[in-house]
Order: sequence, then C-alpha cells, then structure tokens
Amino acid sequence: MKRIFNALYVLLGALLTLTSCLGSSDEDAAVYSDMAITAITLGTLNRYTETTSSTTGNDTIIKSTMTGSAFNMTIDQIGSRIYNHDLLPSGTDLKHVLISSITTKNNGIVTIKSQTSDSIRIYSSSDSIDLSVPRVFRVFSSDLQGYRDYMVELKINANSGMSFEWKKLETRTDLAGWTDKHLVAFGDSVSLVNGNMVTSVGCAYRLNGTTIERSEDMVLWSTMGTDNLNRLLGTDAKEVYALSTDNKLKCSIDEGATWQDETLDEDASLLPVSDVAMTAFDYSPIDSASYLLMVGTDANGQMRIWRKICQHGGSAQGGKWVYMVTDQTNTFVLPLLQNPSLTYYNGKVLALGSDKVIYETRDQGITWRESTIYKIPASLTGSRVTMVADSQERLWLVTDTGELWRGTKY
Repeated sequence: MKRIFNALYVLLGALLTLTSCLGSSDEDAAVYSDMAITAITLGTLNRYTETTSSTTGNDTIIKSTMTGSAFNMTIDQIGSRIYNHDLLPSGTDLKHVLISSITTKNNGIVTIKSQTSDSIRIYSSSDSIDLSVPRVFRVFSSDLQGYRDYMVELKINANSGMSFEWKKLETRTDLAGWTDKHLVAFGDSVSLVNGNMVTSVGCAYRLNGTTIERSEDMVLWSTMGTDNLNRLLGTDAKEVYALSTDNKLKCSIDEGATWQDETLDEDASLLPVSDVAMTAFDYSPIDSASYLLMVGTDANGQMRIWRKICQHGGSAQGGKWVYMVTDQTNTFVLPLLQNPSLTYYNGKVLALGSDKVIYETRDQGITWRESTIYKIPASLTGSRVTMVADSQERLWLVTDTGELWRGTKY
C-alpha cells in the first residue's frame, strides 16, 4: 500500500505542476477521465557495429547515432501494444533509449513500470529507458480515476548483416513421391511424417484412425484417447490442437486424452478446412504465454488466418482464437497456398507452399512479404516442398522428388 500511495502523491504533484503551467485563471483547470497514448516518437538512438581491420586483424567497435523519429511507432489500441513497424538495424542500443515525446488524450499522465517491482515513475523525455525487453507504460487519466497499460516493444532486424545459405545434401528415393506429408522437428533431428502427426518438446502425437497416440521417441506409441478428429494441426508448450470431422477447432490440455471445443471470435465457417498449417512460439510481452498462428483454406477456397495468445498457468489460460481480417488496404496478404508449411525461425514466422516461395511476417500474421534472405534455391526440383526449423537454428526442405536441403545462417 505504501508504494501505491507514494505513486499517487507523485502523480498528484505532476498534475499540480501541469495545471499550474496552464496559466492562472479564476476558473478551475479541467481534468478528464480519458486514458490513451495517441503518439510516441523515439529520440536519438545509438548503434554499435564491429569491424575488423584488414591489415592488423584487430576488432574495432564503432559508435554511430540514428534519428529515432525515422522509425514510426505503431499503436495497437485494441491489443494495448506499441511497437516499431520498421525494424531497427542490428547493433542498436536498446538498453539506453530516449523517447523524445509521448502524446496522450486530454493530458493523461504517462508512467513507466519498474522491471523488478510494481513501482512506477513519471516518464521524462530526458530519461534513458531500458527497452531491451518489452516494458509496461501506464497512462493515468488526468483526473487520476483510472489507468491503462501499454506493452512497449522495440524490435531489431536480426537479419541485418546476416548471411544465409542453402545447401543440397542428397536426393533419396525413400523421401520421394509423397503427397500428404510434412517435415517435423523432433529433438535435434527432423523427420518426414504423414499429415496426422505433430511434435512438441520431447513428444509426438499422431492420429491413428480415431485414436490419439503419444510417443517420446516416435517408435513406441501409447494410446491416449479417442474422439471425432479429422486432422491434427499442431502443439504449443502445453496443448494439442486438431480439427474435428464436423469442422470444429478442438484442443486437448491432457496430452490427447480428452478434447474440448475452442472459443472463436468469429463464425466457424471462416475456419480453414484444408491445406492447414500451424506454428507456435513464445510470446514475450506476456509471462508464460504462447502465440499460435494458423493458416489454411476455408470451404469457399479462401485463405484464412487465425491467431491465439495462450497464457499457461494463470486465470487467462486457454484464450480465444481471433480471426485476422484482411484489410482492403493491405497489399501484402498471404496468397492461397497448397500443402503449406508454417515455421518460426529467427524471430519470424515463415510460410511456404507449392509455389516454392517463402513468405515472412514481421507482425505476427498481419502482413506477408516474399523473403529475399531465405529464397528457395533456383535448382530445387519437385512440385511439392515442405519446410521446418530445428532446435539448432537450421532450416530444412524436402521435395517430393526426394531432395534434402539444409539452410544455415552465418
């Protein structure tokens, strides 16, 4: 309670200072109950790059500065997130960031929450802020009757200065001629498996008729349960997902023993029913949370994209699937893909289909652009190709002609 009262005293002091700056008047200064951040501008940013002398071989760190205002900040008022749409170059110092200005609705008061406690401090344009991890910015209404939290995150282009190379390893007859198969990562290896098998950390699941089976070595399988499932889709850290025979999205939180219908924010007719792919990754703005992304073709032959943020272990466990509406002004949509692969690699989600083009999204599925870094080798053959990333940060491709390719960054 002491920390709360101290914070309120600080805010009251800030409010008194604010109203005094408005000038003297016989009328009372107006205060409002609105609480929203409407604009945010970065100040000067430092960047550190390393070079090696061609004559001495010594490494040198070079410091340079960048105009932060050149990197526009996007404010997601629905999701209460603030982030940079254009990625900052590698080497940007995120531990000492200046924010030159924050605009609020009706003179709301902006504070920054501590990284180690519930304490807060008033935002100042002269203060250096550690944004190497997502931070909570709390804006209080000017009448101090309420507040709203925003998760502020700066993202760096991990590919800046990075090279990536594909290498063809071999062509194998046992990997040729497949149709309904896909690559999965399991431990330190990858395997080409049938469409009704998915993997998680340390275990795999498969649908054998109507029976769900689980394995810890992909050799010995244990029966977990039965249900009216048509297709296994994927897993995150705690849950397994599937489509049922009546086209419902289902989830199991007990390793496939029982299944429940998932909650959707839109009509189930917008769910994909064919050429479906799913991936999951840790969602850093929320503790113990996963971000799941699912793409596929609906019953009308349209590409559909859904996402879910699932927090494990708390009252918010489970979450809701949100249909990602395609904005008419968005020129970077994911095209219709046959036999799609969806994998999380190097901080981004990559998508690949039979068109043999790798698309990447930097905003968790809203926009998709053809990747120039991970471009499929021109000499690759086959009408179908599947892709996955392994735990060693390598990308793998297998085509229906049996070609095996490995991609590594350096």
